[in-house]
Amino acid sequence: MLLRKPRFSHSQLTDLEAGPNPECTEQFVLEGVSMKATLTKTGILLTPLETRRCWPLPANLPSSIPFSEILCVATSHSVPSWRCCRGLWRTQKVTHRLSICTFKRPRLHQCHWVSHSVELESQEEDVVRRWAADINEAVSINSVRPKALLVFLNPFGGSGRAPTVWARDAAPILSKAGVRCKVVVTERPLQAYETVRDLPLLDLESYDGILAVGGDGMFQELLNGVMALRSCGEADRAAAAAQLRLGHIPGGSTDAVAYSLNGTRSAVTAALHVALGDRTPLDVMRVDTADGSHRFSVCYATYGYMGDLLRTSETLRWSKWLGGRRYPLAGAFTLLRGRSYRACVSYVPSTPATSKSVECTSQCQICAEATDARAGDTSLHSSAPSEGEPAWTVVEGEFKSIMAIVTPCRSDMSARGLARTAHLSDGRLKLVLVRRCSVLQYLRLLARIPTLGIDAEHDLPFVTVLDVVAVAVKPIGAESSWNVDGELMPSNHLSARVHRGAVQMFSRGVE
Repeated sequence: MLLRKPRFSHSQLTDLEAGPNPECTEQFVLEGVSMKATLTKTGILLTPLETRRCWPLPANLPSSIPFSEILCVATSHSVPSWRCCRGLWRTQKVTHRLSICTFKRPRLHQCHWVSHSVELESQEEDVVRRWAADINEAVSINSVRPKALLVFLNPFGGSGRAPTVWARDAAPILSKAGVRCKVVVTERPLQAYETVRDLPLLDLESYDGILAVGGDGMFQELLNGVMALRSCGEADRAAAAAQLRLGHIPGGSTDAVAYSLNGTRSAVTAALHVALGDRTPLDVMRVDTADGSHRFSVCYATYGYMGDLLRTSETLRWSKWLGGRRYPLAGAFTLLRGRSYRACVSYVPSTPATSKSVECTSQCQICAEATDARAGDTSLHSSAPSEGEPAWTVVEGEFKSIMAIVTPCRSDMSARGLARTAHLSDGRLKLVLVRRCSVLQYLRLLARIPTLGIDAEHDLPFVTVLDVVAVAVKPIGAESSWNVDGELMPSNHLSARVHRGAVQMFSRGVE
């Protein structure tokens, strides 16, 4: 019979290749296979001591478990029982179990993490207890992991599944990791924004981050609340707010923020990123209007087709029987109307331009150059021109749609993103100008978005995609509406500027 070695799913650690330490090596049993386990500076190295002749063979046995991917370690033991062996009744020995709470990555979808427990068994109780203590100590040394979080839960957004998502998927993971959570269930719009904006200094210093459980609207409230804190004029509160990390536990209808950050809408994956203390900077776009109001966005600002669609869907909100079906109905109506709008578009091109073939991943070199969030950064207070930047370029014409896209904006409709070559923290906006075209031409553009994205190289002469750092739009004549992350702006005279890596997120990017 052919011998078959077990397959491994966890990635190898570079530091583990230095060789085992005889003083930190023990023998355990994992899924019936004898394993030699070695503690190193960065994790646990597991080496099989035997091959199996029986069938079926255990698959996907881990070859290494980094400390950075361990939530916690627990010990237990099996209760002795009697069994019949060769006609004689004998009692089994007590088996002590070392349960390592971690996760695994499915082969077909590496971003979609799944909670997993590695069960190492031994007959020696002292060995199991000593290893549990050593591993927990190594895990606790990681200072980037959060200790206390402020959680806002929106029970009304999307399909109303946020409470279930929190209780079933996110809360148990954070509890295992020893993270204390204060949960605030919102009861009205802007409650989360106002609560965060008014947080006293003592509370700000007691939290390591803030989580939004719900849809993109809930996250936008938290984002704007934190940005309001950073420009409140009080140096201590502004500095404390700049150190907070934000997280999005998806529980809405689109969840573009969590999807763009993690490559999946899985609440378990998002919670694991938070519990493990992952960190990545995220670009933020400040949007100013002529009436003096402003808001911050991490997704998009659109004028024309998407603005008309949102405005039309809002008029259908009164119809309860339509529900979520009002969006495709509004989209079809807006498309058939085929309206275009005249506008003057001014923008500042980014330098240097990036390659259109580069997509953002967890190992993105472009995003790695982003600096940490800065407290008291006065550039966040306005979208006005900065010194030393290139001159503004002015384009006037009739446009079907104008889009300023901050991040890839991934969703179920476009898994690789509305703008595939956008990055999480490259300090650029994707400015998409769609000039006047027929209904069939625009429908052709919409049909390409799920497979190619709107910024892909194409043969559509009415579409222009530019890398910019700032944009200003002045409507001429009949006006559409600005749709900023699913919210209508009160004024259509708009200017926007991107701020590179302005906030820190609980994420590591798309793997």
